[in-house]
This record gives sequence, C-alpha cells and structure tokens, in this order.
Amino acid sequence: MSAEPATEGGGRAKPHSDPVDWARHYWRQQNLGAGEDAFIAMSSVLRFHRLMTVAVEDELKKHGLNLTDYMLLMTLELSETGTRPVSRLARGLLVHATTATLATDRLEARGLLSRGPHPSDRRATLVTISDEGRALVRKASAALGEFEYGLAGTSVADRAELVEVLARLRAAAGD
Repeated sequence: MSAEPATEGGGRAKPHSDPVDWARHYWRQQNLGAGEDAFIAMSSVLRFHRLMTVAVEDELKKHGLNLTDYMLLMTLELSETGTRPVSRLARGLLVHATTATLATDRLEARGLLSRGPHPSDRRATLVTISDEGRALVRKASAALGEFEYGLAGTSVADRAELVEVLARLRAAAGD
C-alpha cells in the first residue's frame, strides 16, 4: 500500500511531506470519525516536543548534562534563594521523587549542588545550587540561547502566542 494519496482522477498526488498532514489525510480517508482535531493536535505537540527535546539534549550533552539535570539546576538558579526541597523540585519538573533524587545524586557528585536537612521538617531534604552549578547552568543556557532553546526560526510573536495557547491548554489539563 502506497503512502501517497490518490487523486480523484486515479493519478498520484504529491506525497504529504508533513507527517501531521499525512495523518490527517489518512484519518479522513479511513473515515475514522470524531476525534480528528484532538488527535492531530496531540500529534503536532508530540512531534514538536520531540524535535525540540532532541535539539536541546544534543546541546546539553556538550555540557555534560541531560534535560532533567539542566531543568533541576535551572529551577534552583531561578529560585530566590537557590534552594528547594527535593519533593518540590520533583513536582515542579513533573518527575517522580526518585528521579529528582537520582538527578540530585549525579549533580552533587559533580559538585554542582549540595543537600542538607530541612530546618523544620526532618523528612525533607533541601538542595542548594553551588557556584559551580550556577556557572555551568549559565554556560549551558547561553549555548541553548544561541539557537533559541530549540525554537530557532520562530518569531517573538509566535513564541508569545505559543506560550499563551499552552498556558490555556495546561490550565485545562489541571496544571
């Protein structure tokens, strides 16, 4: 079975070069009914997320970081005091507490952060970014900024619109 759609006259149409257009075409051709708009939106977001993630992760590897480690360090860097409980980091990064703990272990072993007891909650552990961690996350951020964090080729207006639309979608999803 060809991946090219047939034209009404029986000839071959130009193949869909956009995978999302391809999915839309075959959804309709196979008369899959309701849900097309949601499926196409989901497919578009997931494809874009993957493209962006690959680009960002490729750059972060050059700095010895993965995406979780970078986001954990950035969360600390952006915080008022540079310190957060591990549980709060996990919630903010949408990862399991074990993932945040393992990232903390890796980053602490490299001297990029330190951990200590919470002053009023014996069950909690606080994580604090070190000067070395600040330097590395700023260097990695500058490199990511060179290609606009995986959004190179987009306009400021497009990025603002994307943030607005995603804010509405995140809110609808309970974020």
